[in-house]
Amino acid sequence: MNKFLVFILVLSVNITFSQSSSIKIGNASNDYSNPQINSSTGIWVTNFAQPTNLKGSPYLFDSWNSTNSLIYIKNDKPYKFKGLNYNVQFERFEAKFSEDSILTFNPKNIEKVVVEGRTFKRYLDPEFQRNSFFEELATAESISILRKYEIEIVSGNINPITHQKISEDQMVHKEKYYYTNDGETLKEMKLKKSSILKALDSDKRNILKQYAKNNDLVFREISDLKKILKYYSTL
Repeated sequence: MNKFLVFILVLSVNITFSQSSSIKIGNASNDYSNPQINSSTGIWVTNFAQPTNLKGSPYLFDSWNSTNSLIYIKNDKPYKFKGLNYNVQFERFEAKFSEDSILTFNPKNIEKVVVEGRTFKRYLDPEFQRNSFFEELATAESISILRKYEIEIVSGNINPITHQKISEDQMVHKEKYYYTNDGETLKEMKLKKSSILKALDSDKRNILKQYAKNNDLVFREISDLKKILKYYSTL
């Protein structure tokens, strides 16, 4: 079994940034386009691996090949990372430097994360009452529509005769959708036309329905939804 070394990086005043083109973790050094990061705060966790009898991955993206990922730290400039991914199970972003070295970011000091043009921000999850990352799907002046990723463990099938498990348990990604009118309070919604229109000003709903119809736009398609909300902002 491969050993994973996970460095818990606390992004705080104890971290210093220097204008270097490499990142150093422990004794390892890897060439990256972001500054050097040094921290005296953190721990190394060994043997960090998911159970071998559980199928699926906790990571949102299929690969670690992101080349244009930015982490915006509060009251600071953005920093560019390669190989960034989102761990849905633990609700945190991680940067992979080698097969056995993963840098895990403390989310408390992160303002937002942009991965290949997709923006993630932290909001108070109304279901679990904790701050979590939500992807911003579409925004207008008075509304933001968000997507929350979660993990569900689906039990494997059991032979009804022998009562033996014939397939492995599986880690499955789930999606929930929310909207906010004030940038803080989230309300759950379905990603469909009726739910989206209900969240918008009542006197503009018919105008938006006609605009979508005239331009062959579908409310549940993210690219179309962005166009609809952009038009909504002009009304």
